Amino acid sequence: MSEQTCNVTNEVLFVGSIYKQPDLLIEYSSYVRSQYDFSDEATQFFYDCAEIMYLNHTQTFNQTTISTFFASDTERLNRYKKYGGYKTIQKWIGLAVVEDIEKTFEVLKKYSLLREYERQGYNVEKILAYPKFEIMKAADIYRAVRGLVDRVHTVILTNQEGVVLNNDMESLVDDCLITPDMGIHMPFPILNDCFRGIKKESMMCVGMLSNAGKSRFMFRLLANLALVKKQKVGVLLNEMSIDRMRLCLLTTCINNEEFKALHGVDIKKKEKEIALGIYHDNDGEIIYRERDEWGDYTESVEDYKARLKEQSDEYNKVMAVAKWIEQQTNGLIYAKDVSSSYDDKTLEYEIRKLNLVNGVEYFFYDTLKNDTSKEGEWAALKATTTILSQLTRELKIFLYASIQLTDETQFIKPHELNSSNIANAKQLKHVLDNLLLFKEISPNEKGKYQYLQASQDWGSPVAVDLDENKRYYSCVIDKNRDGDKKKVVFELNLNLNTWVEKGELIPKGR
Repeated sequence: MSEQTCNVTNEVLFVGSIYKQPDLLIEYSSYVRSQYDFSDEATQFFYDCAEIMYLNHTQTFNQTTISTFFASDTERLNRYKKYGGYKTIQKWIGLAVVEDIEKTFEVLKKYSLLREYERQGYNVEKILAYPKFEIMKAADIYRAVRGLVDRVHTVILTNQEGVVLNNDMESLVDDCLITPDMGIHMPFPILNDCFRGIKKESMMCVGMLSNAGKSRFMFRLLANLALVKKQKVGVLLNEMSIDRMRLCLLTTCINNEEFKALHGVDIKKKEKEIALGIYHDNDGEIIYRERDEWGDYTESVEDYKARLKEQSDEYNKVMAVAKWIEQQTNGLIYAKDVSSSYDDKTLEYEIRKLNLVNGVEYFFYDTLKNDTSKEGEWAALKATTTILSQLTRELKIFLYASIQLTDETQFIKPHELNSSNIANAKQLKHVLDNLLLFKEISPNEKGKYQYLQASQDWGSPVAVDLDENKRYYSCVIDKNRDGDKKKVVFELNLNLNTWVEKGELIPKGR
């Protein structure tokens, strides 16, 4: 390794930027190969330690946290002292220009390639002597020697190597015997069969009209994934607040059977009543907080709560479920309000951070919108969706996003929904793995439909009429890379956030 192929100053600037703003690791750590990218022992050591500290100890870097980390291991502490300790880090932070991190990273990769080419026996002197070498990028250097060093480029600049597609076909068959290509089981049998569960490396969108319950359906699904399946879930919100999210989560766990089987509390309670603080005594009468004749409260909050505990089984049951959720969700559901900034860069950053730091592999985004800097551009929503879809492959995650249907969809028959009913950009269908479109079956349309329900007596599905007193949604699977595209009937109660899959939708008399 010659001095010409080393740029220690640039390495110092890059590592200094990481210690100055540790969250940069979210964007760059998956692309850095420290054994190739650093020619200097000290810069490689401090970079590797920064990664370990960020992922396993703390995301806050200061003198106390850094010194504590290095002191926790004798060998690491000795090397820390050898390279100058915190004084060295402090000096590097002072030199770093975070705003130039992209350029610094490009130079890091450029010299990394040069050193590896040199190790492989390639004469890099001609590249170094090129008059425009200073403005060359890593990819330019690769192109200069392409054909001789493709494998070196693959190892350093990408995360994957090309494969011969027709190899290992027999082992693929046997692997599917051992581990079938199934995801996490969904709480809806027909959808679960169609999609083969909730699968990583896929993106699913669910569309509804405005104010039709798309956020509630999302929480029905993510609550099952987190509290029943015990999977870490990340939730990004740009419409619903964190407090409203908690309220929806509580309502979901109170009223749906799979949660009742776990917390053991048998009760039904509307979300609106919980939000308004309305509770009944054991005779069904509302327990009001005491007021005087002018309407001012005369009873303290603590006394009112004590009276509720004494007189209302309903209040005690709701509190029991709330306590159960607190105990179960510690470290399972991570929420982030992105309503102030949901541009593409912010979304990607938040997803990468939750995946890298907290190990989250299942993400939910409500509601999918185009980049805030491109308001009104029809292609922007597809571009955002493309970025999110690419992340599912790169990070091996599942991503669910709710979307809004056009206002004109209210005039479309429930079974005729398709991607042209998506607000802003119907073209995003081409990017998705799975697309589901929901619409309510209005009272005057119920007589036109039935649903097929499995019959234990006859052994084959039977057609069942829709109940005039219940609320139904048609769910059209408009795209499915994993199997069938069916039309499914859901019976629901948005006040309780119960969604019951009834069967496959058919026209009456089919």
